[in-house]
Amino acid sequence: MYYKMRKKLKLGDIVRVNFIGSTYVCEITEVVDKTTYKARNIKTGVIIPNLRWKAHMDKKSVWFIEALVPGKAIAKSTKSIDTRKKTTNKSELDQAIKKQKDFIKGNIKK
Repeated sequence: MYYKMRKKLKLGDIVRVNFIGSTYVCEITEVVDKTTYKARNIKTGVIIPNLRWKAHMDKKSVWFIEALVPGKAIAKSTKSIDTRKKTTNKSELDQAIKKQKDFIKGNIKK
């Protein structure tokens, strides 16, 4: 069920956007002004600028917000996120920096 209304959207709201006859599910990433928003397509990550509700749409615009998708669960992105933390320990990093400084000074050791 979709809510077809012209309400003020907040960051993170999920909306259904119409682009030249095709519909996409997008997340609001920026509120530009009272009636204009920027959104990111959840599946592809493409940013859609100058989004407005159909009633506030410019004549030249090819995209508009059709409806607000209810629910607070954000759909998962298809982008892979590297979540590794602390891949290099401090002693290895200090040793590599020392070797780099020696190389810059001209002390090349094989």
